[in-house]
Amino acid sequence: MADEIKKNKILVVDDDPMNILIVEEMLRDHYELKTASDEESALNICEIFKPDLILLDLTLQFTNGYDLCRKLKSNQASAFTKIILISSKALLKDRLFGYQAGADDYLSKPFDRDELFAKVRIFIRLKSVEEIDRVKDDLINVFSHETRTPLNAIIGFTKLLKDSPSITGEEQEFVDLILESGYSLLNLSNKAILLSNLKKGSTELNTTMFMAKRLMEMASLKIPQSLLHKNITVEDLTGDAGGFIDPKLGETALSYLLDNAYRFSPKDGSISVKAENNQHGDFIIAVSDSGPGIEPDRLAKIFDEFGIDDVAHHGRGHGLSLSIVKQIMLLHGGAVKAENNQNKQGCTIKLVFPQNPSISAA
Repeated sequence: MADEIKKNKILVVDDDPMNILIVEEMLRDHYELKTASDEESALNICEIFKPDLILLDLTLQFTNGYDLCRKLKSNQASAFTKIILISSKALLKDRLFGYQAGADDYLSKPFDRDELFAKVRIFIRLKSVEEIDRVKDDLINVFSHETRTPLNAIIGFTKLLKDSPSITGEEQEFVDLILESGYSLLNLSNKAILLSNLKKGSTELNTTMFMAKRLMEMASLKIPQSLLHKNITVEDLTGDAGGFIDPKLGETALSYLLDNAYRFSPKDGSISVKAENNQHGDFIIAVSDSGPGIEPDRLAKIFDEFGIDDVAHHGRGHGLSLSIVKQIMLLHGGAVKAENNQNKQGCTIKLVFPQNPSISAA
């Protein structure tokens, strides 16, 4: 006997039997349904049923629908469950109350069958995507934390071997390779943890007035020696531009852009770094390389996590650096933009830090 196809789960919270019958008639062939008519049963069912979506009627006789929505969102069993509020009220203030209570959308009665189906499909799919992203982030974070201790041990003992006078020249090459690989993995681990913290909102922004030239000096110190051997000319055009930024995060963002520019520029190539305060007061830093540029269909994806086309056959670089830059700029309320240079050689990535009063006063 073939396994039964697993259906997504929907909890309908309504104390009107006729309304429940209408919804059941529409959805029961496509989804697994449970119903509740009051707050206590809704919370209890969520603990066991774990619905993907809750259709919550606001006009419950003995329960404030907005309060129940808040409780469902604060309940661990349904914190990530999507909630669509259903009500005959269509006023803007009612919808705003619902969003403030944690609802994801609002549906007015009497509702259209096609609209109900469309919203149910969208929010169930959205919950699934968010769950996958959450699991991926958790796995990366756990892996990164768990590998730091053994990697530090590997690097530490490899350094001792490197300084040993008894190893041969060939063995020295092996030790150097182990050390380089260890640092590469540790760097990836640190990037994954930083990206996870930025996405979770656990990174605090500490802004102060900072000059681009000083930021450039700090970021340049982080370029690996292996890249400096490419003999690339760096043109510093930062001038006297500056703005209110978090210096540590700003340095991280600029160092990643410089690292990226070094990697993609040819040997004996050139890089330019410009900075300005535009007419709106925004603080802008632009890093241009002399590499092959970016394929037009990839421009929109380069700031995505693991933004590489073929992960299975990818050699170096993990697509995390530019994603971290994007998160840093979002934390500042700014933006990062990439475009190919007009001379068809290389690309330019710009950091745009907005200088609004709330940030400037920090």
